Amino acid sequence: MEWLLYVEHQSRLRAYWHGISSGHGGTVMRIDIVSTGLSPDNLTQEGQRIIAASDLLIGPAQLIGIHAAKGQPRLTTSRPDEVIDAIHTSQASRIAVLMPGDVGLHAEATKIASRLRKNHPDAEVRLIPGISAVAMLATRVGVPWQDACLVSCHSSTVDLVAPVRRHRYTIALTGENVHKLAISLSDARYGGLRVWAGQNLGLEDESIIHDTVSGLAERDWSPLTTLVIENREFDDRVLAGLPDDRFIRGDVPMTTSAVRAVSMARLAVRPTDVCYDIGCGTGSVTVELALAAHAGHVYSLDKELAAVLLTEQNCRTFHLGNVTALQGKAPDALADWPAPDIAFVGGTSGSMRSIVETLVARNPAVRLVIATLTIENTATAIEAMKKAGLTPQVTQLNVADGQVAGGLHLFAAQNPITIIAGGADD
Repeated sequence: MEWLLYVEHQSRLRAYWHGISSGHGGTVMRIDIVSTGLSPDNLTQEGQRIIAASDLLIGPAQLIGIHAAKGQPRLTTSRPDEVIDAIHTSQASRIAVLMPGDVGLHAEATKIASRLRKNHPDAEVRLIPGISAVAMLATRVGVPWQDACLVSCHSSTVDLVAPVRRHRYTIALTGENVHKLAISLSDARYGGLRVWAGQNLGLEDESIIHDTVSGLAERDWSPLTTLVIENREFDDRVLAGLPDDRFIRGDVPMTTSAVRAVSMARLAVRPTDVCYDIGCGTGSVTVELALAAHAGHVYSLDKELAAVLLTEQNCRTFHLGNVTALQGKAPDALADWPAPDIAFVGGTSGSMRSIVETLVARNPAVRLVIATLTIENTATAIEAMKKAGLTPQVTQLNVADGQVAGGLHLFAAQNPITIIAGGADD
């Protein structure tokens, strides 16, 4: 019994000293990051109770003006650093941070919550959900948004084409980028897709317009615009070794189906990879890289302008928006590109050694495939990889395609191609 009384005494003593050191009289600080919805009418009852019971409100001037009671302590700011500093120096025990829409779709909300949990490990930090533009627009137009792909396009560099290609429904938060998004989708031959555009949702001037993607570029839009795009012919398959006849050929070299299939297997592309296609020719490898790295980006290079233009044309045919194709010669033309995770080399114009050296210098963990036709280039590629610290995996493909001649079937052999692979997973 004495031992139990001692333990209880020590526990109370620790709680007492913790209360003094925390500056809140022993009361656990509670910080709620509250979604205020899209308008005053959308604030949930939970949010109303929390705001009314708070000792301090922090948020943008517009939200503070709407939701703060007369005389309620407040701080007007939406800057994360100022929010964190205010909470750190506050003596309040119940703090509400107000954010528009739903905190689940507010990038700053999770950042603030993470920093608060780190800086105030004893505080209770909660995210209070609200009504988002995504839920409201999907409900308004009758789209089952639980199966949709959600994309935040507030950054001008976000590629919306890949999500639209891969999903029946895509819901995009646009910021001020509606026109840019419409143009990029139209360039990828998606201009005819159906779209619902909701602007100023939940406000008095709310409007929802049903149009085509190309029609979006002909209107002016509020920064508070959300899109629902429907692609009934979406394709989310993982493809490799696409048939050669699906590409526009032109008069430039093309890496054929079997070579692409083995090369893609060796490269093991991840969805977010940055990929290079050096000596892109028709762009057949570029297309397969872009389909695989649908959340990444592909940089294609060829010394011939005709090849670059053909690559762009094939990318449009396959509805790709995550490709940058440039005319130039490697390795000098690679200088301004981000470091590669993946590199396919189909043409070097005599610069094999310097290209491999540059790729490995840019990223020592790069996964690299070189396809060669001649014995001399094969030897050079193997030597260059070894010198760069890679272990070459060498595979020679001898492919023969079946053809019909005079009612009979025979095989027509292609030139043998050697595939030299190496890199992070070798």
